[in-house]
Amino acid sequence: MNLDQIPLFSDLNADHQAALLAQAETRTLNAGEVLFYEGDPADKLYLLVEGKCLVSHAGKAQAWTPPLIDPAATLGGLPHWIKLEAQTDSTFLCWSIQQLWQQPEFSAAARRWLAVSLHSTQTRLDELEAPVHYAGSTAQPVPGPFMFDNVTLIFAFCDADLDPLRALLPEGLSLFRRTGRKRDSLLLALAKFPDSYPRHDPAARFGYTETTVFIPVRYRHSIGLFVPYIYPSAYEPVVLGREIYGFPKRLGQTTFAAQHIALSVDNTPQLALDWAGLDSSDEPRLVRALMDWIGLEGRSAALAFQMGDMLRRTMRLPPFRRIGVYNHKRVLAVESTVEAPAYALDQLTHAIFGVLRWYQIAQMRDPVLKVMAGPLKDAQITLREAYRAQLDMHLSTGRVIRDYGIKQPGK
Repeated sequence: MNLDQIPLFSDLNADHQAALLAQAETRTLNAGEVLFYEGDPADKLYLLVEGKCLVSHAGKAQAWTPPLIDPAATLGGLPHWIKLEAQTDSTFLCWSIQQLWQQPEFSAAARRWLAVSLHSTQTRLDELEAPVHYAGSTAQPVPGPFMFDNVTLIFAFCDADLDPLRALLPEGLSLFRRTGRKRDSLLLALAKFPDSYPRHDPAARFGYTETTVFIPVRYRHSIGLFVPYIYPSAYEPVVLGREIYGFPKRLGQTTFAAQHIALSVDNTPQLALDWAGLDSSDEPRLVRALMDWIGLEGRSAALAFQMGDMLRRTMRLPPFRRIGVYNHKRVLAVESTVEAPAYALDQLTHAIFGVLRWYQIAQMRDPVLKVMAGPLKDAQITLREAYRAQLDMHLSTGRVIRDYGIKQPGK
């Protein structure tokens, strides 16, 4: 068992980890057996080594994924907050919590872990309790455009199977195909937006994190990105995305660490990105990676980009890079049912994301992407390369470019 990969234990050196493993007791449960009930005293710290478990709280049962079992209650000296049942035959390591607290190295690591957990919980609560800025007293969201300052943005250029991508596209959009390839492009964008606000009202600021799935598409003669899935961490972008732009936003939590980023939705880990380090890069190199990813000639595109950039500086034009984003906006009709959904609005919308300023661009060294759950788990996603950037961004107002409720010519 490698304790170095587990929060709390990873803060200990190798000798202390080895000593803890030597002290551990082993406990096994058959499928259906209960390890403890809600309200039982938390006198042992449990670590799941093998198997799957179900956790129950307030009448709701779900899979338990972290290896540490109910650590906050155990380390905090409180009764268990959950009931834990073995879903399959399971093996645990366990320690007397009283004996663990007598070890100075462990007690220091436990206090740090509790402090980090409290800070993380408070940050998450602040995001969820942040007020939504409405226009006047009508509870209507502000339509934009929006500014995003000092954004941390991860570009993960990926490949995926064709059929799952095709199935996501609404009528009128087609995949921007890479000739001769059996798989196609998918971009994962993991972002931290610390300072977002409507352009006309800088006082209405909000911050959040977000993971977005982008698919390169063609609409008539234009090329852009379609958004099938997007997971912000706060309610304001959910309201703005769904009511105005048509982004299919759903609450999720994107967590950033030094060399690790992860997305969880409904407390279920969906994907994680790890890397060994960062190598300084620049915008032309990022453009080349983008072109190679979607199947164009990256080197020529980067050269053309540099020439265009020189012309822009000579003519003193604004440093504004932009990309069109397409969304399928749907609003359920009053008469809609689960068996027969009907839509009061069914539209294809378009908006523009623009880069106002780059602060820093770095290429990730030895990036590793894992997709554990979610709607794209079976799309066989593989990572080509990844970049980390600091930048200022702009999102235009949206517009409807196709109304599926109106019969199209020739249809």
